[in-house]
Amino acid sequence: MTVHAASLPSPEALANASFDATPSTRPAGTIILLSALASIVAVAMDSQVGGKTPGAVLQAMVSVQMPHQLVHVVALACILGLMLGHAVLAQRLGLRRLPVLGGLVAYAMGSMLMVCAAVIDGFISTDLAVAFSGKSPEAVQTGYWMIEAIAGVGLTDIAKVAWVFMSVAVLLWSGALLPLRGLARKVGLLGLLTGALPAAAVIVNGSNMTATVVVGILLLQAVWNVAVAVLLMQRTFFASASRDVGGDAMQMAAA
Repeated sequence: MTVHAASLPSPEALANASFDATPSTRPAGTIILLSALASIVAVAMDSQVGGKTPGAVLQAMVSVQMPHQLVHVVALACILGLMLGHAVLAQRLGLRRLPVLGGLVAYAMGSMLMVCAAVIDGFISTDLAVAFSGKSPEAVQTGYWMIEAIAGVGLTDIAKVAWVFMSVAVLLWSGALLPLRGLARKVGLLGLLTGALPAAAVIVNGSNMTATVVVGILLLQAVWNVAVAVLLMQRTFFASASRDVGGDAMQMAAA
């Protein structure tokens, strides 16, 4: 069968067709916004336990096991929603660009670590409390030490590494947003701040992560999430990113 050159689409047509077929980014922005808000509500509703003795602490953890686990199910869903939404952001910025692709990999690594942290805090720690609660004093003390080591030291270290990965992602994506116009550039500038500060806080504080520092990091991440959500819900960003990325693709196709 003979194929005539005139029947083949031009590089310009191929580039335009591929980007015109890309769906709107508004659903992704909505997912990020809802996930960010739901995660804040989940953290606020999480049960706090305490006790004067290891046995009392374990019993308190057992008493709130179900609502505590439910909160972390919501948290896991929020992590998935944020990962999905940011993947769309990276897609619109152009995954063939190394900084954008690197940002997506870094954010995926951070999300994976946050999943591990949520599983440890929401499920493993309370299951350990159930396993050791009501046992001999020695067993209760051992269970308490295990929870302290896993949910205290281990959980904090996992969260710190996750925050650094996510900070790297935000900084890389912010660099890709800066050359764009309007709101995209403003979000890029905001990202330089919200991306750099959490990583700096982790490095400066090290193992001395206070509740104030943790809350500050979570607030900075929330600011970035809301800003990206608003950006993705703007039709102007969708159009400008398509032109910017589409122009590069057209040049690559022509070459």
